[in-house]
Amino acid sequence: MAVYMVRTADMDDLDAINTLIHSPTVKWFGNIRPKYAEKFKLFKCYQTYRLVVIDRQTSALLAYAEFRNYPSIDALPSDCWPEWLSVRYCLTMPLSFLNTMFFNFCVYKIDNADAMESILRDIFYRENRIWYLITVKSPTIPQPTYYAETFEDLEKYADVFYPREFSIENNFNTQALYVIFRFKLLPKITYRKALPEDNDDIVAIHEYEYPEMREQLGDFYIAEEILRTDSAREKSFLIVAETENECQQTETAVFLWLSTDIDILFYVTNYELESFGNLVKTVEGQSIHVETINVSSVQPKNVACLFTSDALDDLDAMTILGGLQRNDSGMSVYSAGKAKVSSIQGIIIEARVTTGTNKFFMRESLYSKLKYIIGKLENSEYYISKELKSINVLYSAGVHPRGSPLGLDAASNVFVLKYIGARKDFPLERLYNSVVAMFCAFPDRDYCMMLISKETKSIRSHVEVLKYFMPVASRPSEVANPEEVYITHRSTIFGEISLYELQKDDVAVVRALAIGTSASANDDNSSSSHASSFSYTSKINEAADLEHEIEVINAIMKDVLENELTEFAVYTIRCGNSAKAASENTAIGFVVLREFRNHHQLHRHYHLPRHQTHLNSMRAEIISMRLHPLFLISSDLIFRDLSMKTRYQDYYFISSANGPQFTNDLKKMMTVVEPNPMKKSPITFRVPGEGYSSREKVHLPERNFYQDHLIIYRHKLNPTKWFGNSERLVVVGFTDVTKAFLRQLVFQWNSRDHKNSETYTCLPRVQVTVITLPGVVEAEYDGMFQCPYCGNSPTCYLCFQNVSCYVRDVICRMDLRHWVHFVPGKVDFVDREKKFVKLEDSCEIYYDTLLLACYKDFALRNPVRRPTTPKNPPCNFVEINSRLKKFLLFYKVRAMLEEMPRTYLVLVYGSNLQTYECIAFLITHGVDTSRIVLVQPRRISGVEAEEKLKNPYWDKNLQYILDDILTDAGIKIVENHDFVDWVEADSSPFIMEVIFEHFPSKKRTSFDCDLFISFDEGHMEPSTKKWLKGCGIQMRKDEILVDEDFTTNDENIYAIGKFIRMNGAPNYQYKYTSERELGRKLMHILELSSRQENFEYKYSEPLFFQALLPLNYIITKVTMPRRYLASQLAPEYTCNLTTYKNNTFCRVALAPNMLVDEIVVVTKKVARLDYLEHFCGRHELLLNNLKARYSAKTIGCFLAFFQEPWTELIMHENFQVLQEQNRELLRPIALSNLNKATRNPFMEVAVQDFISLNKRYLEQKLLNFLREHRRDFRYPFALPEDFMSSGMTVWDSETETETETEVEEVTKNM
Repeated sequence: MAVYMVRTADMDDLDAINTLIHSPTVKWFGNIRPKYAEKFKLFKCYQTYRLVVIDRQTSALLAYAEFRNYPSIDALPSDCWPEWLSVRYCLTMPLSFLNTMFFNFCVYKIDNADAMESILRDIFYRENRIWYLITVKSPTIPQPTYYAETFEDLEKYADVFYPREFSIENNFNTQALYVIFRFKLLPKITYRKALPEDNDDIVAIHEYEYPEMREQLGDFYIAEEILRTDSAREKSFLIVAETENECQQTETAVFLWLSTDIDILFYVTNYELESFGNLVKTVEGQSIHVETINVSSVQPKNVACLFTSDALDDLDAMTILGGLQRNDSGMSVYSAGKAKVSSIQGIIIEARVTTGTNKFFMRESLYSKLKYIIGKLENSEYYISKELKSINVLYSAGVHPRGSPLGLDAASNVFVLKYIGARKDFPLERLYNSVVAMFCAFPDRDYCMMLISKETKSIRSHVEVLKYFMPVASRPSEVANPEEVYITHRSTIFGEISLYELQKDDVAVVRALAIGTSASANDDNSSSSHASSFSYTSKINEAADLEHEIEVINAIMKDVLENELTEFAVYTIRCGNSAKAASENTAIGFVVLREFRNHHQLHRHYHLPRHQTHLNSMRAEIISMRLHPLFLISSDLIFRDLSMKTRYQDYYFISSANGPQFTNDLKKMMTVVEPNPMKKSPITFRVPGEGYSSREKVHLPERNFYQDHLIIYRHKLNPTKWFGNSERLVVVGFTDVTKAFLRQLVFQWNSRDHKNSETYTCLPRVQVTVITLPGVVEAEYDGMFQCPYCGNSPTCYLCFQNVSCYVRDVICRMDLRHWVHFVPGKVDFVDREKKFVKLEDSCEIYYDTLLLACYKDFALRNPVRRPTTPKNPPCNFVEINSRLKKFLLFYKVRAMLEEMPRTYLVLVYGSNLQTYECIAFLITHGVDTSRIVLVQPRRISGVEAEEKLKNPYWDKNLQYILDDILTDAGIKIVENHDFVDWVEADSSPFIMEVIFEHFPSKKRTSFDCDLFISFDEGHMEPSTKKWLKGCGIQMRKDEILVDEDFTTNDENIYAIGKFIRMNGAPNYQYKYTSERELGRKLMHILELSSRQENFEYKYSEPLFFQALLPLNYIITKVTMPRRYLASQLAPEYTCNLTTYKNNTFCRVALAPNMLVDEIVVVTKKVARLDYLEHFCGRHELLLNNLKARYSAKTIGCFLAFFQEPWTELIMHENFQVLQEQNRELLRPIALSNLNKATRNPFMEVAVQDFISLNKRYLEQKLLNFLREHRRDFRYPFALPEDFMSSGMTVWDSETETETETEVEEVTKNM
């Protein structure tokens, strides 16, 4: 085991590094800056790598080193060092930007000089393309010993070069270069064919990485493979890589299994391989053969074709043209059994029918349209574009006839990496060398493929090597569970990537790269029905974003070429030989950027470090970037080269969730900036202008960083580090709890102190598959829908979310689809033994851990299912469990108003706040109140545990008022009626009437309806219950039984959400809890995060809920979960404080211990009130003596009270840290009070002195907190020293001033 551990330095090492630098027992060389700079400035200067060496036994820091891709010479431009070296030195090495890095600084303890070797090895492991490390030695000048450099230890590993003017006699005190050659330092790796006697060494490698292979094939399968004599053996190549140990003994380090046995036609037919030459090649001058293959390809449908008004018009048109006529076209509501045509005058004659039998005939047109809409929007095929086409496979003819498999094999341009494995102590980063060796073994083939079975667990060597591969999309086929295919090209491994400034000749190249494959529009937009003779032209412009982006890029290129003072910069990205001109290298991409001046505005919504003024004028905004997907692994090299050619060191890319879209192919290789988990109060502030002079000229979109839903990507030139889970996790259901948990998983690297984000470029690599119903994910992330009634209003029911900002931002300010694999479908069954989930009419998804989160917010608890009833519910039945269901409701209401404008009836069933929200939607979207019937089920009350729960979705007193509002509006309300059954049409799944039973009389009442909307609070649908029982998951009624760790009776299956019941009935509330807190607990339970100290199962964070109400009111409820149920009274027995002012009602509930238990606000003000989470759960004394001020009648409105300046202190992100420190300080006082009865008078005096001392100490800590963070506050908190100074206070001098137009309530759309 190595004595030293080398890792990237982070902020926690700052004190130790500073101590090491100023220690008298160290040696150092390089840039003198760290020797005299302040400690906090040490990390502010850009370095490509900062490495520290740690003693594994003592954990002491022994050495610190800095590396960068250009030398630390201030007078030398960063991209001119090759010319500087070529002029001043006579070097024989082929130095370039890509193969050279500079060793700019190193300090190490005198007794640990060998730690430098560990540093050099580690940097070569990290940078596979770096061949040379260069340290620049400055001429020697007289100076104190403290500043004297030492190079004698470095000379052991380096060659010394002197400049041309050096003379040992006349000019010996000159600059010098210490050049360290990669292959001189690293152990040599030798590759050869595997022999039968290598069997044991290879099997040992498999035993460590993939023990299942040995179990399946035995102990001698490698020798058996090598000794095979059949014809297929010639296509199999087994290779071993050997290294020498310290005793100069040869050891097997790496095993490679390569093969050329590949069925090209099979993979071309089943995978998208056209962009890779269909895996074959042609030879210039030789004749070619052509193989024509009929294939189908699918891709996600453009978002403009899903839920926009134009897309809805297309659906409506296809409904009409497909055979269903409109209401005003003669045969609208009539069927063949109800009407006949007069042969004399050609008019419609109505037949005599009974009302009861033919009631459905008047709704037949509505039924047909609803059925068609549901069939489309709930079908996965609606969300993909499927294309049938013929492709031509062109390959060299050779000596074999056309169609012969031998001919394709001879023209093959690919080989397969079947397996790669490394010894346990072999550095995985050096597997890049093995990838190079693979291509050297097949010099005539340009592509390498890896085939990964979905049943196989991830192998560490495969995960490392797959960084150099890209996934290949599969085509629709009949192959069950096809393998995952990854591919890479020779240029990815050997090509040199360079950036060149835009020239006039590059304009056409950039334009062609911008258009790319996106220009090929999907022509398959016509109706699939052939029954109609009419034609319809779609109004959807799928290429609108691309056309706008190309227009902007053209304008920017023109500005760059014609304007010397342009603010933009354009570079082409090329692959080839970096020493040659741009025209001799292949263009693989481009980047368009400019300076980013709005960084300070991001802090409102995003978790970013504050006050990094050293990066001012060094931040850039990427406007557009294209890059061939094979070169994504070179993202760090591209950003470094870009930084070297510009002065930017911090790159941002801003993507709008609901605005014009620009392309950045490298955004997946940039860190996504996580939104703030909690928001601060909406205050009046000034929105600064961007100050860009060329905005109107290039037609760039205007962004409001305070209001717009933006996704922020960032790259700070830090080394890349991947974060994720090592086992396969499958989640069933995309619910609010799922969103919060996935956010925790994706951003597991994030922390309050920004430790990881400031040290690495943090990238998620999670093995997560989410199974959800078709269209649910697409509807959640749709940003193009515009309600014709509400426009872009943030209070439109179709866009409004009831959850907290932590869950909302999962949709609005990030896109989980970049990292999480979403699979549309319905679960058929779960095989617990083989550990896979089988989907209906689809694939098998294997898991190591299965998480069930497929609960429903609303499900009818007593639906009667007849044997003849279809599996899907009636088309005029609605349950709002996702945004997709809201869209369906909107389309159904629209169809109902069009088809039956004067005779429709809408039946709403429910008694929670979501019920009133839906009724408010109906009223504001064209439904007449006289045609709405609200049926309220009886609500069981009592003193059981369920009654003690804080339920935010129900408010008894407020709902009395809401009922009066609805009654006054003309809505009929029927109380205490429970659902019993519905009556469907004889031949169609269409609800004609719904039957309810009155409590307590048990009298049944039926209501006719054209639309039945249910908000019954069941949480599991029958189909889910069926497959849960089928796989043996223990249940009680409609709830899954789990323990406190959410584990079911299967240790690999967990369940969370509203459909669980904990065994043993714990004495705390686990329903109606914060999604964020639940996600954090689940991360701890599944061991996906670092272990939490003092982990507890009780919940202590509030649940946020908001809903729209009639008359344009909005209700916001923040409730605390009960930590102890046995000693709690029902919620109505709490102390309620209420205010009403300017159409704003507020209620604050205080628990017996004077903690704020609930905050309720009903207002017409359009503003998000997420900041109220900061105050729920706090003691009323901490909230500025809330109860006393209320009793004194000094609080006119709680909403305004919680926006006063003092609240900024509580809402600060580090206030909780201060509270935890104070809690530890006051703990002895609390413990002493428990023993108050046994204290003597002397102890009483000592305790009082202790209390007074700690009181002063607490006051001092608060003042220190204000001093440290006063720049973060908008309002100036006065400090004692402010009264001693004159003129401008410290706060005023450090606060950024904003001078633009004042904008109020900008947080309404956040």
